Amino acid sequence: MGQGNLSRVVIGTAGHVDHGKTALVRALTGQDTDRLPAEKARGISIDLGFASLNLPSGRQASIVDVPGHERFIRNMLAGASGIDLVLLVVAADDGVMPQTREHVDIMRFLEVGAGAVALTKADMVDDEWLALVEEEVRETLRGTFLEGSPLVRVSTVSGEGLARLPVVLDELADRVQREESRAFPRLPVDRVFSVSGFGTVVTGTLVAGTIRVEDRLEILPRGTVARVRGLEVHGEKVQEAVAGSRTAVNLAGVEADQIGRGDVLAAPGRMRATRLFAGRLTLLPGAPLLVSGTRVHLHAGTAETAGRIILLDRETMEPGDGGMIRFRAEKPLVVEGGDRFVVRSYSPVTTIGGGRVLDPASRHKRFREADLVALSRREDASPEELILLALEGKDPVARGDLARRVGLDDPALDAQLNRLVDEEKVLSLGGDRYVSTGGMAAAGEAVGKFLADFYRHEPLRSGVGKEEVKSRLFPNLEGKVWNALVSRLAQAGYLEERGERLALPGHRVTWSEAALRARRELEARLQKGGFAPPPQAEALRDLPVGPRETLDILNLLLEEGVLVRLSEEVVWHRENLAEATEKLRAALAATEGGLSPSEVRNLLGTTRRHVVPLLEHMDGARLTRRVGDRRVLMKN
Repeated sequence: MGQGNLSRVVIGTAGHVDHGKTALVRALTGQDTDRLPAEKARGISIDLGFASLNLPSGRQASIVDVPGHERFIRNMLAGASGIDLVLLVVAADDGVMPQTREHVDIMRFLEVGAGAVALTKADMVDDEWLALVEEEVRETLRGTFLEGSPLVRVSTVSGEGLARLPVVLDELADRVQREESRAFPRLPVDRVFSVSGFGTVVTGTLVAGTIRVEDRLEILPRGTVARVRGLEVHGEKVQEAVAGSRTAVNLAGVEADQIGRGDVLAAPGRMRATRLFAGRLTLLPGAPLLVSGTRVHLHAGTAETAGRIILLDRETMEPGDGGMIRFRAEKPLVVEGGDRFVVRSYSPVTTIGGGRVLDPASRHKRFREADLVALSRREDASPEELILLALEGKDPVARGDLARRVGLDDPALDAQLNRLVDEEKVLSLGGDRYVSTGGMAAAGEAVGKFLADFYRHEPLRSGVGKEEVKSRLFPNLEGKVWNALVSRLAQAGYLEERGERLALPGHRVTWSEAALRARRELEARLQKGGFAPPPQAEALRDLPVGPRETLDILNLLLEEGVLVRLSEEVVWHRENLAEATEKLRAALAATEGGLSPSEVRNLLGTTRRHVVPLLEHMDGARLTRRVGDRRVLMKN
């Protein structure tokens, strides 16, 4: 028999209370999954139980035995996380019961792909009754993922069907596909306890990746990091556990009371807790009308939390209908895109629907078409498409954040990114920041809109300072990444770099008649001042525009180089500065010992207040250098 895609599978039981799930697991494996004294006293399963089964092909199966009583559905949901196949148990003497239907609904929402039906207690009824119950089961499963599934009559008393059932499960396991190595390690915790001499132990189904002894794992949502002291798979010590294994992890550095069911072990930094995610919800046909803002119980992985469902595209959702939602949790959840969830009404507590997480960090707005389209595109996206979707916003994304959004391990993510960069679908901006070509366009459009709005309010400004644009549009970008983005945007024609200012391509200042008069007057005042121009405040006084426009005109003339600032209060006209420079150059060339500031003052017929800034300007331009208290020409 072939091994299909998996060497290990997780099989979850399902079915109504007292239909023989635990007895069937005991008969198949020899292991009693009822471990609690209360379970043995009452004769029903209350919490999760676990057993292992070697299938005929050699494939190892982990069996998660779940409670069937309606009061323990929350425990059943914790155990159903991460299963590959379902074994639906229906007692022949009872037939289909309420939790039979509810468990099938739950497995549907968890997107379990296949399963089999075990018709237990077959020895307690005659063949005619068995045929009627079989027909009832097939009718109940019509239209569900279990329609047409194998049905095996079994009896833990006579042994009927016990040999055939593992064969059937093995054949079903051949159909299961799971990419076992594509993701980082992730284990939702379903049990926590202490072992004398060893410390804290947690168990769960390893749903992705590989865990090895001595690995460091982050415990979420708490965010603490612990070391893997030891591992067991089905009671056997191992050095590593792989996806699909029921795994016990002995953790060093954390106490048992610091971790609980619903927490997640993951590679450090690869997941984040959230109180807000977006997804698609489908209601059961028998569910009540759902109004946006309704408070519900939500189950994801092994976690449960109350919260509110916000409908993104409508005010109410009809029974049997589906649509995009935003879920606001009352306590942190650890989910990623593609995770399944089940929703139960707040009171009375019954299963009403379920769905898939599409964006684990939702910022989606209600009734915004672009957000609804983006969510729809996530539903069946490939890894490449998920990367491009994550990078299509205007803000470049850090590689670590990208890894969290798409759920790929480092080698898989790097392979995708390198290919997309080579194909020029993604741009690397350095600092481990990336943006797609679509994201580049979004950034360019955002900057363009900002500059256009700026010009409408500031017609006498040629551009905006780079740092001002960054602080307004990209406040979280590192400086070098921002500079790289600006260069890319300039190359793509979205903007022009004008020194430390950014401008729209080809933008020219729009001059009003009054502004032109003020410009001409300011130029004339400073030009007329010669080598002793008036102080800036005096030069700007009584121009035919307001104070703000006056400063804009001054800054524009400085930017154009018509005026040159030598100090905070001293501004020269460029023609006067050029003339003074040539006079000083000629005088210095004619003397061996250089000139003192007073000699320069006499040469130009100006004042000390103007000479000192002029000489410092010439020193900065490397035309002169200071020797003692004199200036000499710089040698080329």
